[in-house]
Amino acid sequence: MREKRRQLRENLEATLRTFAAVRGSGEVWEEEGLMCVYSGLPGAVFNTVMLTEEVREERELAVKLEYVEAMYRARRARWSLWLLEYLLAPGVGEKVGRAMERYGGRKVSVGWGMHAAGIVKPRRKLPELEVVRVERPAQRYDFCQVMGMAFRTPLGTFLDVYHSESYWREGLRGYVAYAGGMAVGTACVMGAAGVVGVYGVAVLPEMQRIGIGERVVRYAIGEGQRETGNEECVLEASEMAAGLYRRLGFEAVTGVSVYNAGG
Repeated sequence: MREKRRQLRENLEATLRTFAAVRGSGEVWEEEGLMCVYSGLPGAVFNTVMLTEEVREERELAVKLEYVEAMYRARRARWSLWLLEYLLAPGVGEKVGRAMERYGGRKVSVGWGMHAAGIVKPRRKLPELEVVRVERPAQRYDFCQVMGMAFRTPLGTFLDVYHSESYWREGLRGYVAYAGGMAVGTACVMGAAGVVGVYGVAVLPEMQRIGIGERVVRYAIGEGQRETGNEECVLEASEMAAGLYRRLGFEAVTGVSVYNAGG
């Protein structure tokens, strides 16, 4: 379990680091037990903070968050905390919400960090789709559009990062699925820490629950495995999506919560 959690954490760290590559003002800095990513944008979505070592006491957590808030405030930016719950000692986890309230924070996501030794064969017939790697401007735009609609987020939020050509040079591979020429689904993979990490999975709301998500995820994982030679996979899944990933062979190794600071 310890090794699976390490792989998950390090792969997620590598993925979040890519947000700093789009603008010259982007930064990544690390302090004891913390990794902070500044994208150069003011919003919380792409300014991310992770705990990288266990926090044993509430006071220790408070000091770390106070430092983080000061660093992002100096940049006039909000931030988000990506929390792998196994890194919180018993009794500390239940204090995170209260600690984040001090910075106008709220929990925006609850789910699972998951690991798979390999991907099992599909149990059902999946839809025929054209899945292409994100490379050209039109594909980058389609990727952003599907993400925006799926997550009910303004399109510009994703265009600020994912439409940049330079973003896709940082090791993350993105894929867009098309049905009848219309972009309907997305997925990304990151090869790091000896595993293939799966991120950015989205399906148009009106096209969900018919196998599109599974189809594009399987394709992206297959490409990631072929490119890296790694069979093991990790991902972060919402409660709602966890069932899909269990069908692919994933098992939960830790809870994952995301908090946005700044209201």
